[in-house]
Amino acid sequence: MELIDIVQALGLLFIFLGIGTIIVSAIGLFKLPDLYLRASAVGTSAGLGVASIVLGALLMDFSGLNLLKAVIAIIAQLLTSAVGSMAIARAGYLNNALPAEITHIDELSLTRRSSDRS
Repeated sequence: MELIDIVQALGLLFIFLGIGTIIVSAIGLFKLPDLYLRASAVGTSAGLGVASIVLGALLMDFSGLNLLKAVIAIIAQLLTSAVGSMAIARAGYLNNALPAEITHIDELSLTRRSSDRS
């Protein structure tokens, strides 16, 4: 087996790994009990899933320009998915979205001003 075939197979592996990660995050949207767990799971796994797909595509069609594009895309995806999921969770918290019953301590409630509490 040539090196090119191994790199192609590795690229396919990363693509399928990314697809699997995104499928797991989609299942999490339906199965997780509240907004905060959904935002955390989807932000993390969707960010890693897309980054894996981009890395797999890079390995399938490697060039210097594609490497630059992939690095920029992966960094942007990892940063924006984390920031986006935190913004969604913060918006839900500020609009008094209740956490799931399994959440025992709400440490953020200690940081709210008394006029913010409802």
